[in-house]
Amino acid sequence: MSLSCSVLPDFYPGDDVLQFDLRLTPPSSHDDEKHCFCLQGHSCDPRWESRRRDGGNLACADSSTVLNINDYKEKKSVRYAWLDRFYAFILPSVTKWDAARFLTLSVDPWARYPLQWPLEEECITNENQTDDQTCNNKSPADNEKRFHPSEQSHAFFPSLPLAIRYSANFLVKVTPSNILLPPTYEATVALSSIVINMFAFVIAALSLYDLTIFILKRDALEKNWNSTKNSAHKQPKNEASHHLLAKTTAQLFCINPAGVFFTTAYSESVFAMLTFLGHAIFARGQYYGMEAQEPQRRKASQHGWRANLYWIVSTILWMLASYTRSNGTFSSIWLVLAGVSKCCSCIITNHQESKAKSTTKVFFKCISSLLFHAMLALFVIYPVFYHDRRGYKFHCLEPIQYPASQPYRFPAWCEHGEIGHGFSLYALVQRKHWNVGLFRYYEMKQIPNFVLALPVLSLSFTSAAVWIKLSWDRHLPNGVERGPFKGCCIFAKHAFTWAFRALGNSSHDFVSCRQQDEEGNKNTGSSIAALDGLLLGSKFLSYNAILAGFAIVGTFLAHVQISTRLICSSCPAFYWFSSAIVAPFALSKHRENGGIHGPASQTQILLYSYFALYNILGVIMHVNWLPWT
Repeated sequence: MSLSCSVLPDFYPGDDVLQFDLRLTPPSSHDDEKHCFCLQGHSCDPRWESRRRDGGNLACADSSTVLNINDYKEKKSVRYAWLDRFYAFILPSVTKWDAARFLTLSVDPWARYPLQWPLEEECITNENQTDDQTCNNKSPADNEKRFHPSEQSHAFFPSLPLAIRYSANFLVKVTPSNILLPPTYEATVALSSIVINMFAFVIAALSLYDLTIFILKRDALEKNWNSTKNSAHKQPKNEASHHLLAKTTAQLFCINPAGVFFTTAYSESVFAMLTFLGHAIFARGQYYGMEAQEPQRRKASQHGWRANLYWIVSTILWMLASYTRSNGTFSSIWLVLAGVSKCCSCIITNHQESKAKSTTKVFFKCISSLLFHAMLALFVIYPVFYHDRRGYKFHCLEPIQYPASQPYRFPAWCEHGEIGHGFSLYALVQRKHWNVGLFRYYEMKQIPNFVLALPVLSLSFTSAAVWIKLSWDRHLPNGVERGPFKGCCIFAKHAFTWAFRALGNSSHDFVSCRQQDEEGNKNTGSSIAALDGLLLGSKFLSYNAILAGFAIVGTFLAHVQISTRLICSSCPAFYWFSSAIVAPFALSKHRENGGIHGPASQTQILLYSYFALYNILGVIMHVNWLPWT
């Protein structure tokens, strides 16, 4: 990235694109009196609350109050010129496009507040003036433009900027004499973003590996239960194949097509870490819970409180993810599906058991499950609602920092926030400044962006379609004709039957009878059985539903080109489907113990080529202000 940024010429992005100034100067200009580490009103200035930033040039903060930073003149003699050149080479590549927004919010605590222009005199109105006339040489249009920077800042959630800010301040405090840090606070913030994203990326990869392992292990444990009940044959454990498939999934994540956004100062790495880690903790808890309920060692009562603990920890992580990116609210859909599937599984289990429970008990169990998961879903959504109301407060409630001599004029949309509870400032900002909305991106000039997003959308829709087809074949009742339907009523009946059974079997508390599966896998080998679990597993319904949901949002609602990083940072099912394409090649290599194996198929070559090509193009285009995903 840094090499591409240094060698290739920058493309001019336009005046309306925010750029982040690192204030990195050549070593020869260190004698400049105006050069300092921290500027007034920035996060490194302890007195930033009393130093409102209203635009223009900022003075240097008092060196005696800037955390523990010494005056730049006093320490310039011990700075290393080669280290400053290294930072000047590395850091500019992580400040492009939306990264400039996140870094600005990290440096400037006032960036979320609207600018207040100083007024030379009070606005005097008379009976001949109307609201559309100018006041103090500022037209209504100028007044609205004043809110554009703060409105656009509202589209970027606070979690990542806060993490970068506090990490930078921590580095400033713990680094001796600060000679190892960049010469400016802005550059230190950029360095902190690299450290945070590298750490988050590693945790996200490990979490995806852990999630895949425990879902496959739970699938294998469920098959062993059925084999113990239905026959004397017991499915062999195949830990090696589980680890190989999980390793393949994690490797594909490490080279995913949106790799450049996981390195630069974007929120994708942190969001993926929080989302995947929440799913991994949940999957681990479900596996341990099922293991404790094995027929030979019933300990369900002892594990009940632990299962709730796993739910709580996962929900907290998904709440943090929602405070990082708005698409974190999709985890609430996952929770709702979990509640509905548990309700369906209660009905199916009660119907299958010889001693059926009363309808009242099943009803109350379903209601309690739905309420519990709905409550967790509301917790996941709450950070987005909180961020929305916080932005409304910044703009529509007069801040106490403004003196009486500078009257505050509200933006025009403030009155809409009081009309009804359906008002969303985030949706308004996306629609007003980026033209986000249903079919709003369907323009001839956007065709290249649709082509750019075509591979990830095709893989996502194909993954969901393949899972639905295989699940349909599994859950249709015996004796039902599987030929062409004769009418809509028959199709609706079949669709309802399939949806109900698929939801019931997708519950993590439900253990299904898989006689057909075991007969089908008896002669295929345990490695292929594990691969089938990756595709056919009934527990993957909610994951594939989320993948399909993100693909629909990217196709019809959002800017289509962001679909690549949107899906790659949110959907484990995308990597599982990619692993299902690559895994036969990896498994054949594993079975031959490193010997000669057959060549990869054309589909596998295309998948690897797509991943590699988008990584190369991302490094070239994104860091040089060229349009990318």
